[in-house]
Amino acid sequence: MDKEKKSVSRFNFIMGILHGVFYSGGIAFGNSTTVLPAFLANFTSSKVLIGLSSSITGEIGSLGNILPQLFVASKIEHRIYKRPLLRFAITIRALCWGLLALVTYLFAGSNAGFALAALFLLLFLFTFMGGVATVPFMDIWGKTIPSDLRGRFFGYRQLLGGFLAILSGFAVRFILNDSRIKFPDNYALLFTLAFILITISYLALGSVRETFSEVHKEHLPFYNFIARAFDVLKSDTNYRRFLIIQILSGSIALSLPFFVLYAKDVLRMKAGMIGIFLSAQMLGMVLSNIIWGHLSDSLGSKKVIQLSILFGMMVPLFALILPHNFPNLFVALFVLLGCFVSGRVIGKNAFLLDIAPNKDRPRYVSLEGTFRLPIVFFPMIGGELIQHSSYNTLFIVTALLLSGAFVMSFGLDEPRKL
Repeated sequence: MDKEKKSVSRFNFIMGILHGVFYSGGIAFGNSTTVLPAFLANFTSSKVLIGLSSSITGEIGSLGNILPQLFVASKIEHRIYKRPLLRFAITIRALCWGLLALVTYLFAGSNAGFALAALFLLLFLFTFMGGVATVPFMDIWGKTIPSDLRGRFFGYRQLLGGFLAILSGFAVRFILNDSRIKFPDNYALLFTLAFILITISYLALGSVRETFSEVHKEHLPFYNFIARAFDVLKSDTNYRRFLIIQILSGSIALSLPFFVLYAKDVLRMKAGMIGIFLSAQMLGMVLSNIIWGHLSDSLGSKKVIQLSILFGMMVPLFALILPHNFPNLFVALFVLLGCFVSGRVIGKNAFLLDIAPNKDRPRYVSLEGTFRLPIVFFPMIGGELIQHSSYNTLFIVTALLLSGAFVMSFGLDEPRKL
């Protein structure tokens, strides 16, 4: 690596870490697993509607994020520099949280229907622009972060971000427990804090430098791009198996928005515990991130994928075996969840960047994003399972699907050894 590339790599590494830190701290104030389900419970008891919010904003898969990726990849694959599109998308994303805070403050207490409609619209726009940003975001890291640093890069982003997110969790607990801050002012304050920290994170992300790399010279019509993109699925067996594993491991989204409601409905835990759950999830991310990052760089991303799925299997199983007379132990479930989420992100991103040829990186990234579409519907299916069966049925189905992902992961080939 020449001197200029080393300088760009070092600068982007630092800016990427800063982005990860402030983004993690900010998004925690609107966390889709804890904060948003509790916020929606003030308006509706429908588990399907609450599941819909997770389908739109979920950590594992979200509808808005998935929809634009193939189209965006077809439009920018031939462009050498993709940062302008990234900057546009993240600006819109930051504004969504500012508007959400304003709408919550002005209307959530007086016009619930309008507030709910605005919530879903703004969250959809936030995740849609995330889908627009994903392709240039991953392409820039693929060009400027060396393969043997990617595990630590994504790991440190989540590790340091996890520390700030833990503090955010305690802030959530304080704000929701403070009787002086009534609904909806308490959630408006949470969304305002999300807006501030996410904006800071995007100032860092928008400053990353982009280097030259070889790209496809021709701009293919969308139909031809799709045809060639799907040729990848036929020719690359390892990549195809990776995509199926991502869908199966994403089945934890069946249960994600309902762990908090289970604690409230079945274990009778107080609303202030939401902040504790959030901090516990972030603690799990912090404790595991260093291990995941170094494991990825030393042994490869396949091992991270396998072990993270193992942690994911433990989450619904823990909910099933937890004695109801020890509800405070439920906090440990969120620690396991944090370990799974962080390992899944690090393993997936490192594997994806390692397996994708430089010129075809937008195709590989956008296909992976698009093939997460089934995960979007998992939270709504989970809501239906609860309403027509029980929480236990939901947790059993989740554990079985994750077990399938774990077994299938043994058939993956480590891309760095190919």
